[in-house]
Amino acid sequence: MIVPDETSVPERLYTWVDVDAHLANLAVRNQWPDWLHECDAFWDGVELTVDPDASPEEALSWLGEKFGVGSIVRDEEVAALRLDDVPGRLSTRLLPIMVRHREPDLPRREPRWRERRIVRSLGQPLPPPEGPFPGDVRIAALHSFKGGVGRTLHGVALAEAIAQRGERVLLVDADLEAPGITWMFSAHGRRVDFSYEDFLSLLHSSEDGRPDDAVTLGSAYLPNQAIDNVIVMPTRRTPQDIAPPRIQPTDLLTPERSIYYLTESLAQLAVQLGARAVLIDLRAGGSELSAPVLLDPRVQRIFVTTISDQSLIGTARMIQELGRRAPSRPEDPASVAVITQFHPQGHVELALHTAAMLRDVISSTLEPGGQEGEDRIVDGDVTLEPILSVFQDGLLALPSSWEAVVDLVRGQRLTKTLAPLADELSRAEEVASTPQEGPPGSPFGPHEHLAARRERLGDFARRLAYAETADDTAFLATESLRNLLTSHRTEPPLCVVAGAKGSGKTFTQIQMCLRRTWRDYAVDVGVPGVALEALLAPVFISRNLKDHQRISAIRRDACVSSEAEPASQLELRDRIDQALRAQLSDSEWRRVWLTCMGRAVGIDAEPSDVEQKLADFARDGSRIFLIDGLEDLLQDFARSEAQRQALRVLMVDCLDWLRSLRGRPLGLVIFVRRDLIQAAVRQNYNQFLARYSEYELKWNPAEALRLALWIAQRSGSLPRLSSEEATDRDLGRQLTPVWGEKMGSPRSREARSDGWFLAALSDFNGQIQGRDVVTFIAESAHISKDDSRWSDRLLTPSAMRNALVRCSREKIAAIGAESPQIGELLKRLDGLGAEKKEIPFSPETVSLSGEDLDLLVANGVVFREEDQYWIPEIFRHGLSFKAAGRPKILAIANLVRQRNNLD
Repeated sequence: MIVPDETSVPERLYTWVDVDAHLANLAVRNQWPDWLHECDAFWDGVELTVDPDASPEEALSWLGEKFGVGSIVRDEEVAALRLDDVPGRLSTRLLPIMVRHREPDLPRREPRWRERRIVRSLGQPLPPPEGPFPGDVRIAALHSFKGGVGRTLHGVALAEAIAQRGERVLLVDADLEAPGITWMFSAHGRRVDFSYEDFLSLLHSSEDGRPDDAVTLGSAYLPNQAIDNVIVMPTRRTPQDIAPPRIQPTDLLTPERSIYYLTESLAQLAVQLGARAVLIDLRAGGSELSAPVLLDPRVQRIFVTTISDQSLIGTARMIQELGRRAPSRPEDPASVAVITQFHPQGHVELALHTAAMLRDVISSTLEPGGQEGEDRIVDGDVTLEPILSVFQDGLLALPSSWEAVVDLVRGQRLTKTLAPLADELSRAEEVASTPQEGPPGSPFGPHEHLAARRERLGDFARRLAYAETADDTAFLATESLRNLLTSHRTEPPLCVVAGAKGSGKTFTQIQMCLRRTWRDYAVDVGVPGVALEALLAPVFISRNLKDHQRISAIRRDACVSSEAEPASQLELRDRIDQALRAQLSDSEWRRVWLTCMGRAVGIDAEPSDVEQKLADFARDGSRIFLIDGLEDLLQDFARSEAQRQALRVLMVDCLDWLRSLRGRPLGLVIFVRRDLIQAAVRQNYNQFLARYSEYELKWNPAEALRLALWIAQRSGSLPRLSSEEATDRDLGRQLTPVWGEKMGSPRSREARSDGWFLAALSDFNGQIQGRDVVTFIAESAHISKDDSRWSDRLLTPSAMRNALVRCSREKIAAIGAESPQIGELLKRLDGLGAEKKEIPFSPETVSLSGEDLDLLVANGVVFREEDQYWIPEIFRHGLSFKAAGRPKILAIANLVRQRNNLD
């Protein structure tokens, strides 16, 4: 029985069924008196079992109170409960009441929606299982309140995703009334020798309560029903049989068996088959066919729903009821919601509302965890974040056979959508490591060795955090750098390298300079076949660089002759400042920029003759000019048309002029922030950005994880790790010694550490900046240094959570230094009173203009949802904004990411 949220006097009492339901509802709500042990309603009467000391009169008075005035009829011989009759007429339909006195017993509770006995303990959860499933098998059950929401299709896609990871999975069609997987499998032309009904029958036939025959026969025949790594157990041997099942799962709930007999037997079968996971496609709705599976808290419940009210509210009620009857313990997997059949262009608000609601409901069924005072929003949201599966036309009409359906889910990228679930279900369980004092069993040796590794990691990351403190020892070669070199093996590059704040533009320019030539830089990046030996000539560099002496030596070496002297940075900046105060045409600005390039390599040129002198030099010489630090030169670009013009000419006209030189002997790489490009190139911005998109400095999730792995290896803390050899899929496992498998012990219900890391550091453009990664690792290592509780990892969970706060503050400070305009807006947000620091917020609350907010949106600092704005975690902490209720920050980020993937 799934009970309503509130109890009151029942509106209608037609039969004993209504009486039975109301008594059960009172028990569930713990509204029984202490002396009442059991209540049972039958077609011919109501029976109350009470304490020996309780009087019948007391029992009848309680019934009268709970069923309403006039509901109890008394005479000398018998009392009765009055049932409803035709309105306006006193009912003579009576249900006799019997009161029995007996000491309380301990009734057996069973995983049913409607338990057979109505006893006091209905208000308590079912008895929990005694341990994990045999062989640490993972069992997940897909359920939907309504049919037709895509539950079976997503079940097939999830099984395929697990199989693609090299793991064997047992896929069970447990929809005994409307099987879907069974029809797909039969249409594939495969014979079914062993079905779910066979398994249930063999379990039911067991006299000693053991599943031996079912497991033995199943493991003998089911391998013949394997398709690649997916072993399919259809509902029945022939889909032509549409009669009701002879044996139902609840028929297995006999006294001599465990109440979790079915799920434990499936786990034993999976062990014999060598399957890592079991996926069960259940009957929709509140069916007893699904109860014994859903009411086992060790089963990961995957709820599939659309955004329609009926589906959503029904799913939420189901989750709440499961949380009451069989709540997830810390060692149990948290439930997951999959939201389907919505369009990202038309249903954004409904999808976000659905995601937030389901995350709230699931969260309410979990026990709180963590240390007091810790902000665990990221933990909860990463663990509970619903999976958004957007509407796709190709899924409207499904093919009949298994092979065709699998081809479809691959083509529609459903396996990618379900990748987080597949990763979790295909990952091997590890022995739990509970935080404890001392380092016994630590892979790092004694605690003093672990502390030294943490200190080494923190020091190395701190040196990398800002480009001005970096050296030329090593750097991580990213895809954008490889693209830049691969496209320019024999010809100097003429391109714009865009990047957000903290993406590594200055760091990349320095690393290029320190290699002196294009070919030497290519060698260190690992791109073969680069024959171009052109010297690299820095024209403008960041003002924050500290090693000016070394950079000056590099600039002298890049001069056109040993006698030539490069112009100083001060001289070049003065030229730009003077030009900004004049009203120059585009051609005049082009010659100003070219003059700066010529003078940077010792050419004594002025705007009037620079083009000729550069052309003369280019007949015999070659250079690649590098320009960074444009935000130092153009600090008011959003409001100054002259600055926007100057930048636009540099990125368009100067590159075009250099392309016009015969043989293209001169190259130019311009490092510039995306927001500067957007301000300067207001027409055809997307087209301009697309031209250089493969060189853009951006850190996708895989590269951010690879950077973390590279830092741990290069620092000497974990020298045996290899970031170059690790595949994208293998990165999470490789990083386990760095921050553990989860933000807790491996068996805990905490968020996965790699997922937490990505969610915590991402902005609303889906970007993670390299500087944030290294700052975060530096802070985490510093805080972890003296923590002896976690001996299996370098970075401890509490240190990572606290480091996010510090990292956020440093990020905001760095942005203020690099971009005064954005820094000023963040300063205004930070200066608000505590009562206004709440998300979501309205423009009026924070006193920002539409232009200001548009700038923050473009930089991923805020996200607009209708008339409200949200702040991502990487900024929220530093600005001290609080969330109203449970935020949907990550739901928004997830939706934005999926929309971008579709685009």
